[in-house]
Amino acid sequence: MKYIISLIVSILFAGCGAKHYYMLSSPHQIGAVHEVEKKVIGVESIELPPYITEGKVAVLREDNRVEYLDDTLWAVNMQEDLTNALIFDLQKSLPQSQILHYPWEGHQHIDAIVHIKITRFIAYRGSVYLDAVVRINNHDKVISLKEPTSMKESAEIVESMKKAFFALERAVIVLLDDIETSHNRGK
Repeated sequence: MKYIISLIVSILFAGCGAKHYYMLSSPHQIGAVHEVEKKVIGVESIELPPYITEGKVAVLREDNRVEYLDDTLWAVNMQEDLTNALIFDLQKSLPQSQILHYPWEGHQHIDAIVHIKITRFIAYRGSVYLDAVVRINNHDKVISLKEPTSMKESAEIVESMKKAFFALERAVIVLLDDIETSHNRGK
């Protein structure tokens, strides 16, 4: 009887398969520090497509069907993780500024409000695509990024997603610099 129970337990666990948990916000090299005057920058939570928030890594198939990779799971809440990664990297890149996450209670004046709506963030045909609308104050900018990847290895898909998101963060910093520059020219 003991042998049968052990055999059943072994079969159950063998059938589960190995799961791999990933995060996009793992440490990466922050670029040059930007020297803008001290600002208070408010960051709203990043909006994501529903397939990102399901807890599994999704890929787009040839028939425009979103499919989840069975063995590849997000280790964290993606909306919180990406928002926190953006805030952290803005703090590192803009050390003179104060970066606040919404709601920014107690602050009467916010110099810039950053809102990002990611409309596509998925692997398809050997690339990861990230499309987003970045709004800083009342200025909208559509950003489309593409990173090559292998559609065979989930770890490579996640690494390409990380690179695409880091490129989006750099684009936000450039937009903040551009708004600062145009604001200074208007004075």
